[in-house]
Amino acid sequence: MTSQAYHVGWYMDGASALQNVTVHIDAGHVREVTAGCAPGAIDLANLVLIPGLVNAHTHLEFSLFANPIPTSGRFTDWIRSVVKYRREHPDNPPAAIRSGVSESIRAGTTLIGEIATTGWSESDYVSSQFQGQIFQEVLGLGNERVATQIQLIESIATRHHATSDAASFGFGLSPHAPYSVHPELFRNSVEMAIRHQMPVAMHLAETPAELELLAKGTGEFRELLTDFGIWRDGIFGGQKPLDYLKGLARCPRVLVIHGNYLDDEELQFLAACPNMTLVYCPRTHAAFGHRTHPWLRVLELGGRVAIGTDSRASNPDLSLFAELQFLAATSPGMSHMDLLKLGTTCGRQALTGQSSSTKADFCLIECDGGQSTDPEKALFAPQSRVVGTMIEGNWACLQERFLRFASVSGSIPSRTTG
Repeated sequence: MTSQAYHVGWYMDGASALQNVTVHIDAGHVREVTAGCAPGAIDLANLVLIPGLVNAHTHLEFSLFANPIPTSGRFTDWIRSVVKYRREHPDNPPAAIRSGVSESIRAGTTLIGEIATTGWSESDYVSSQFQGQIFQEVLGLGNERVATQIQLIESIATRHHATSDAASFGFGLSPHAPYSVHPELFRNSVEMAIRHQMPVAMHLAETPAELELLAKGTGEFRELLTDFGIWRDGIFGGQKPLDYLKGLARCPRVLVIHGNYLDDEELQFLAACPNMTLVYCPRTHAAFGHRTHPWLRVLELGGRVAIGTDSRASNPDLSLFAELQFLAATSPGMSHMDLLKLGTTCGRQALTGQSSSTKADFCLIECDGGQSTDPEKALFAPQSRVVGTMIEGNWACLQERFLRFASVSGSIPSRTTG
């Protein structure tokens, strides 16, 4: 099917909310949006059509977790559990990636910022209809490890250049975090990103323990690195997240992941850099019991904020829609239209450099259990839910009661939900 038309109750693109319109799709792209119900249009008049959601940060390698790792103890104890899992399940990434992408699509997400470690191949993403950016994670403190990671960075840069403009995903770099990346490796990542025009994602200011390590070289992170046999004298001390922000600011596009404990000077610096986006993972942040997240302060300063799920190692699912519902419930002063921008436009800009797309990638919503007539106020209400996801004009998943309105690609029947 190359030409389709859908009449919906509301069409909300993050910039405007249009009621009672028909969305016309040709060859996987939106051709136009017209008023009323066009002749021959499929009528979905009680539903809301929004752009496909953007999960700006996740780790799909943990998508097979039935339950998150407990987050009640020290953060470094949680890291120990993550490392233990990786060592005990070295062959899991391909299946986990496919599972995570499928789950994300069922929840209305069509663009993903993925942090990839080891054990993955491009075919894992291609076969699962992944769209987004694959950020290769690099980390290491010892000289030998740093050398091998620099080689890895160079190989990713080669893949980046070999990727065609028509590909559904691109490549970026992710120097993991200040406590796991040698300064030389961080500088090399930045220089490579600049040279090859690649986006960069970095975990920063995630915990008070990280700030203590940077400032004094002490605390639970020193204990962790010592236990792992990778502590190196002379690396830490007299530093703060602002030092990393200044280095990252030179890159084409930067995703600052979490940023839970950035101070106001650092938030002002981030907000003043048009190439930087703070990525907030609301339910993971709440699970760890952090202080109030500074996302509203960044918006107040005129900065950019996108939303992520983090992973199933810290979150019960990969639903970006559920993250926005959480924010709607905990930040009642924030309009649902503005929340929609954070979950679509802002994430897309951070990942691709483009705030909009003509591709027919959509999320179909039954708003507030089908009771609301004002989705601008109830889009992310507790009873609202995703009932379908479209990728390039094809329904990647659609609830059974709506199947009579549209065909679902025969290549992905497992994504049809009831």
